[in-house]
Amino acid sequence: MNEYEQELPTEARTALQNCFAQIRLARATELAQSGRLLEAEAALAQNGELPHNASELDLLARIAARQGRFDEARRRWNAAIQIEPGNKIYRQCVEHLTPAGRIVRLIVNSQDTLLNVLVWTTAAFAVAALIYAFRG
Repeated sequence: MNEYEQELPTEARTALQNCFAQIRLARATELAQSGRLLEAEAALAQNGELPHNASELDLLARIAARQGRFDEARRRWNAAIQIEPGNKIYRQCVEHLTPAGRIVRLIVNSQDTLLNVLVWTTAAFAVAALIYAFRG
């Protein structure tokens, strides 16, 4: 905190800090969405310190999960839950990080992939059958 910020009334200082936190979160979100994950993490964990804001911890957890760093993601979401105990989304994210949650996601994703393979295979056989029928 600089000298000017120390002279501000507490309410003004808090409002200013909240404004900067929102700007930082918006910038980090933009970076993460564009695939610049390391830059997004650096924007949120300034000087290597973790933020004390649940939304920023949530974004850090999402980045960690996206990179396969599930234990780190769990720690970030649990820290966010400590700040916002009533947030159901953070709790659901932690539940999805359990081995059972990962298996369920794998099965769902596998079913989608399997369905696509079956549809395309059926379509290929149908086309082959039509070609065979018209040739023969």
